[in-house]
Amino acid sequence: MIVEAILESKRKKIASYPVHANRASDLGNPCVRYHVYNRTRWEEKTLHDVGLQQIFDLGNDIEKIVLRELAEAGIEVLEQQRSFEWKEYQITGHVDGFIHIVGEKGYYPLEIKSMSPYVFDSIRDIDSLKNGKYSYLRKYPTQLNLYMLMKGIDRGVFLFKNKSTGAYKEIWMQLDYDLGEETLQRAEAINKYVENGTLPERIEDDRECDNCPFTHICLPEHVGTEFQIMEKPELIEWLNRAEELKPLVSEYNEIDGQIKKVLEGVEKAMIGDFIVTGKWIDRKPYEVKGGKYWSKKIQRA
Repeated sequence: MIVEAILESKRKKIASYPVHANRASDLGNPCVRYHVYNRTRWEEKTLHDVGLQQIFDLGNDIEKIVLRELAEAGIEVLEQQRSFEWKEYQITGHVDGFIHIVGEKGYYPLEIKSMSPYVFDSIRDIDSLKNGKYSYLRKYPTQLNLYMLMKGIDRGVFLFKNKSTGAYKEIWMQLDYDLGEETLQRAEAINKYVENGTLPERIEDDRECDNCPFTHICLPEHVGTEFQIMEKPELIEWLNRAEELKPLVSEYNEIDGQIKKVLEGVEKAMIGDFIVTGKWIDRKPYEVKGGKYWSKKIQRA
């Protein structure tokens, strides 16, 4: 009863709203067709499930924790959740805040993001965001870069928090004019298609199409009994991680076999920082063709 009541309150938050502008947080999506649908057919968008809503709410709660811990550390964050509008390109957004670094002049746009341990560990620098396999991560640099462009600031910072351990990771980003030009050209294209009531060509990127809330409109032949569209970020992370580990399994088995071959007959050995021990296992004799018997002791490392 308690859990169901909580889930029902989450379900009531799930809704679709009119989209009248290009959202800075979304413009990193390379599919112009998606953005046009988002502006013109928003009411037909596939709504996310309650599981994803719980993740969204948790992210909002963690952001409050991060802001509190920044304040406790004496780090000043101003203009929290400040709204932006770039009318020329019909771009809107809101920044998490502007952070002041002791010993430096001015304030820098700050974006706070929470994530699972797998994703947290995969992030090393801006390039790992831009070129990463997680499509939603690739939107982050575009978002922060737009805030820097709109504010006229040449540097901004991401503050990432591990949902499991609470660990932090900060990654600074320099203003990227090439990325900015690419983003503004995308915004202009979206605006033109919306104004003309037309659609651009589809992109060929399964990473975007597989999780797109407009797949049932854009690619209806792939929806229904053939595919089930699931918006479960944690499952995507696990599947990606499993794919990363695949080659390591075969490599482990190969090396393990080589180790056992070299150590055959050795009961105890100290090798570098490792102590390797083995035990003898008696195989019971059994009859083979010709009426002969055999038995062998083998060592297991």
